[in-house]
Amino acid sequence: MTISNNYFLKTLQFLFYLLPVCFVLGNLAINLTVFLIIGIGSIYYKKELFKMQKYYLFYILLFFFLVVLISTYFNYFFVKENQDAIKSLLYLRYLFFLLVIRALVINHHININYFLNICFLVSFLISLDIIIQSIIGKNILGNSVIEFAGGIKYHTGIFGSELIAGGFLFMFSTIGIFAIFNIFKIERKIINIIFFFIFILFFLTAIILSGNRMPLLMFSFFIILFAIIYKKKEKIYFFSFAVVTIVSLSFIILNSQNLIKRLGSFYEGIPNPVLIVDELKKDYPNLKKYENSGLQFHNLKEFKSTENYTKYPFYTGHLSIYITSIDLFMDRPLLGGGIKSFRNNCSNKVHLPNRVCENHPHNFILEILNDTGLIGLLSIICFVIFILFNNYKDYRLNDQEKLKISNWIYLAIILSICMHFFPIKSTGSFFSTFNSSFIFLILGISLGINDLKYKKASK
Repeated sequence: MTISNNYFLKTLQFLFYLLPVCFVLGNLAINLTVFLIIGIGSIYYKKELFKMQKYYLFYILLFFFLVVLISTYFNYFFVKENQDAIKSLLYLRYLFFLLVIRALVINHHININYFLNICFLVSFLISLDIIIQSIIGKNILGNSVIEFAGGIKYHTGIFGSELIAGGFLFMFSTIGIFAIFNIFKIERKIINIIFFFIFILFFLTAIILSGNRMPLLMFSFFIILFAIIYKKKEKIYFFSFAVVTIVSLSFIILNSQNLIKRLGSFYEGIPNPVLIVDELKKDYPNLKKYENSGLQFHNLKEFKSTENYTKYPFYTGHLSIYITSIDLFMDRPLLGGGIKSFRNNCSNKVHLPNRVCENHPHNFILEILNDTGLIGLLSIICFVIFILFNNYKDYRLNDQEKLKISNWIYLAIILSICMHFFPIKSTGSFFSTFNSSFIFLILGISLGINDLKYKKASK
């Protein structure tokens, strides 16, 4: 039995450290690894998965997953049949995934520093591949640069036709960058800090070349937020570096026509809250007859009459998507429309001006509101805020008893959570395999770190 348990633990550890590579390989690899971690972790830890000192935190998280289920099946039975209903049951896997990750952390069965090292290595290789592709036109696999009309280029590296290189680097480099202080263990702190600055610029260059705009913006916010919350005397170095980097980045953008064009359209496409509120206040009684028809406003005869309708520029499309999402949320404000309901219900709104159909609202907060309502959003946000507050408090207090967890790990996890729940960030779907696996991985590590002090105190 001991040999069997040891085998299970070694397999769990291997799968955990393999996770960053799985995100490169795609959803199939991610799902397979997540299910293996859940299955093996459940066998190994058994009831220990659910043993906690602070059960109310578990109940808050459990409540969120129950809301996902209740909202989806309520709408399935009483409102409209939802072809994604079964996915709400499968989504429970992320609750068990988080619990296994937490158990690995609180039992010291994984070394989080190793995880940071792997994130750094994978991010470094992806970045190097992108930079090579930008220089010679092809990456190590022979993938060419993707170019669209107007000379807009995407250097996707190993991801080929998928325009996700910048998003991947943002997710993993903002964690992996803190491995610098583990890898280069030089006594003089200033040397370590210089290495940190060098690799920040290295990853920033790769994200710029990737062509993905939101990851570039969020990576810039990451640099600034890190400089703000860092607590030690070297803070002046990090803050000065943040200022110099942002100023230099602005200078580079202003001297690059391609970047100006890309970021110019991005700026123009930022949804204006005033326009959103103004549009949602409007009533269109004469268009009521087209409700649920699936007919789009621009195909209606009323479209030709501009007197009663204001058509906003489309740009990136986010304004129309946000208007549609909030409009759908207002129809079911408490429980929402169920998991992945935006793509199923947006056709009910496209007969109105400035509405559009997409797979998801391109914003985590709006998607959670749309799918689980205020109840779902408040439950997950309460959980996240509690975790962030406690981790930040532990980081500030620097309680050496707790922990054997370095300050760099705290910073990596705190900043990652802050960046992914940043309210104005436009991104992919919260409920997608890629994003949910990453989010609940980080939340699982964060919860485990948080619970370490309770476990120690109970001994």
